[in-house]
Amino acid sequence: MLAAGIAEDVGVVCRGSRQVRLVNGPGRCAGRVEIYYQGSWGTICDDGWDLPDATVVCHQLGCGGAVKAVGSAQFGEGSGQIWLDAVNCSGAEAALWDCSAGSWGQHDCGHKEDAGVVCSEFVDLRLENTDGCSGRLQVFYNGTWGSVCSNLMTPETVSLACKELGCGDGGFLETRLPYGRVSGPAWLDRVECGERNSSFWQCPSAPWDPQSCDDLQDETHITCNGNSELPGLQHPPSSCSLLGTVNCTQDGSTNAPNRSHSGPSDQQ
Repeated sequence: MLAAGIAEDVGVVCRGSRQVRLVNGPGRCAGRVEIYYQGSWGTICDDGWDLPDATVVCHQLGCGGAVKAVGSAQFGEGSGQIWLDAVNCSGAEAALWDCSAGSWGQHDCGHKEDAGVVCSEFVDLRLENTDGCSGRLQVFYNGTWGSVCSNLMTPETVSLACKELGCGDGGFLETRLPYGRVSGPAWLDRVECGERNSSFWQCPSAPWDPQSCDDLQDETHITCNGNSELPGLQHPPSSCSLLGTVNCTQDGSTNAPNRSHSGPSDQQ
């Protein structure tokens, strides 16, 4: 059965008067960690910030596990209160405020030490091996870039991918691709966007699977009808080193869209 969609909108997670969110990142499941407490949003100091701490945030937001726990304000400096310092989670807590930490609002940090996370269900889109708006379509999922297979690929799917990448409002599939084994994961297949879909990430697809296709003939290569001075929308340069497995272009870009939702959704 096809999935309901590649992604759906999800907001912050609330628990009583406290909430947690990720901001200033390239997608819903990556960014600077902020907590709402006593009527205002504030940040977390990166002292002792590690993968178990990031794991709690990712689970709390429905973003899977943690790929990276980052500090030094790699998603930009926040403002206002720094609510927590010396956070020490086991990784099994239900909420970040269930973890051991210093007293609320007590810290010896500045916003240059704001903590952030990259979760496993952060997804992204790019055209690989390109200096413009043509190339192999790939998605970033579970910490790794992988292919998109072309089975049942519709013209609407190509158009929405081009729009997502800032490369015009349409395009076409490349043909006469080489045979051979796909190197690395092939995350998505049977992506069938229609007229009712306004974003690539809303389109129905087969469940996410690293072996969605196994032949290079099945990979998606597209050429979009737009030419952008910058190939697609861009991550901040710091995200290139942040994600680790992202292959950046020489100018540091990763073709990252800035959207309000990103991540796999209900799949059956």
